[in-house]
Formats: sequence, C-alpha cells, structure tokens
Amino acid sequence: MKKIFLLPALLLLILGAQAADKSKNKKNAPVLEKALQTNNSLFWQISGNGLEQPSYLYGTIHAIPQDDYFLGKKVSEKIKKAGTIVMEIDMKDMDIVALAQLSVLENEKTIKDYMSDSDYTILTQFMADTIGIPAKTFERTYGRLKPFYLEQLIFFNYLGQNKESYERNFKDMAEDHNLPVVGLETYEQQLKMLEDIPMEDQLKSMVKTIKNYTQETQKMDQMVRYYTAQNTTALAAIFEEEENAYLKDNLLDKRNKAWISRLSQLMQEKNCFIAVGAGHLGGKNGLVQLLRDAGYTVDAVSTDK
Repeated sequence: MKKIFLLPALLLLILGAQAADKSKNKKNAPVLEKALQTNNSLFWQISGNGLEQPSYLYGTIHAIPQDDYFLGKKVSEKIKKAGTIVMEIDMKDMDIVALAQLSVLENEKTIKDYMSDSDYTILTQFMADTIGIPAKTFERTYGRLKPFYLEQLIFFNYLGQNKESYERNFKDMAEDHNLPVVGLETYEQQLKMLEDIPMEDQLKSMVKTIKNYTQETQKMDQMVRYYTAQNTTALAAIFEEEENAYLKDNLLDKRNKAWISRLSQLMQEKNCFIAVGAGHLGGKNGLVQLLRDAGYTVDAVSTDK
C-alpha cells in the first residue's frame, strides 16, 4: 500500500520535482476517455502500467442478426486511430480447406455411427422439418460432419440469412485504413482446440440442442438481448453456469490467461484496438479483471460519446 503521509522535506522534494517537470508531464500525458461508473460495457479503456497511450478492448459477438448489429461512433474512431488491430486470430490466416477437412468425421464414418437409432431418427427429422435439409441430402452430405459443426449449422440457420460479423467488419476497416492486424492465437491453435473437444461432449451438446430447440434458441435470443444492452455481467453469468467444464476451462479461462502476456507485449509496442468475443470480458477470469490483476487501469467507456 502506498504511504499517505510523507516527511515534509521529502514531500517538498517530490513537489519541486513535479513542478520542474510540469510542462513535460503535461505534454506527454495520455489523453483518456471519461470513465463510466459501471461494470457493464462492451467497450473498455486500458491505461497505466507503463503504457504511453491507452489501448481499447471491445467485446464482439461472432454472428448476430443484421437488425441487432450496432457499432458506436467512438468505437469506429478508436479503430481508425489504433496502431494495431488485435483479434482472436488474424482472419487473413484462415484456411478454409483445413477447416473443411477438420469438420468431417474420420475413416468415412457418419454421425449415425455415433448415435442411437432413436436419436439419429430425431436428428434427421429435425434437420428436415426445422432446417430444411431432406433426410437423403443430410445422409449424403451433412451426415459426415462432426457434431460440433452440425450444432453450429443449426444455430447459424436460426440467426437467418442476414447476419453480421464484427470480426469481418473490423478486418475490412483495418484494410481500409492500412492498419496491421495481429492474432492472439494462430489459426492452427484454434483448429486444435476444436479438434480436442471430446466426441462425447460434442454429441451430448448437439442432441440437447435438437431435443430442446425452443429453449436453446430462447437462450440465444436472451444472449443477444444481453449483448445489445451491453450487460456483460449477465453474459459472464451464463458462461459461469456452463455445464461442460472442458469447454469453459479450455475455450474461455485458459485462453484468457494465455492472452494477457501477449496483450501486454502488444500494448507496450503500439496502442491497440482489441476485439474478442464478449464472453471473454467479464467474470473473475475475464480479460477485464485479469488485466487489472496485471496492473492496468481498465475503465468502461462510452461507445458513442
């Protein structure tokens, strides 16, 4: 803890040094946005801990209906003024062929080989009635996909045809303004994380989604409402309640902790605009708290003013 009371002579020396260097400090002091007194925000200012300029952290949602998409003027301004755009991965490094190969079950197997007859019947009927993929088409094409990717297909279908991607838009903005983009992870690392999700967990999650489709899509709607309201506390609570310990530990907590040293290095080099999924922001193991634990001042700031 800092000492509050100082010996008078020491205090005079400190004040004198500050006065002598007043113009220099004023000149070099970083310009900070006004902090908001809230724990609920998608937009955070990172300062202190030796940073010459503040960096900014923004929570995204990887896909959202077009009608729910928003981006404040202040966010756009900080993107344009950033020295580096930081995202979970550099999207230029994405290998669609590698992803397509990884999404398919090995050894010519199909999803039917991993499911009971009754659950498989429920799946094919669901795909036909809800997603619009006839049983024969599903068996011939989509049946080769791993459960994780089938579940993503279901949710992307629910979001409708008109979807927006924050990451894609940020990538386009970076290109428009000739800004460098770096990833906190490599594309290969993300592929490995998906590959390492146990098949049992993938199946359990997918079957739960198709058997409880109404409730699961209602949860998605709720998450979008929390997101548009910038209620990161509520979003963090949802992820804290994640039943699958593997997903929570490996896709959230461990990644957040691994990102801190990478972020510290990047922010020391240039002022950064950092965009990651909003689920990574809140909670005791979220980036906001972990950055504070690392010595940074992290304040919520307005997206618009």
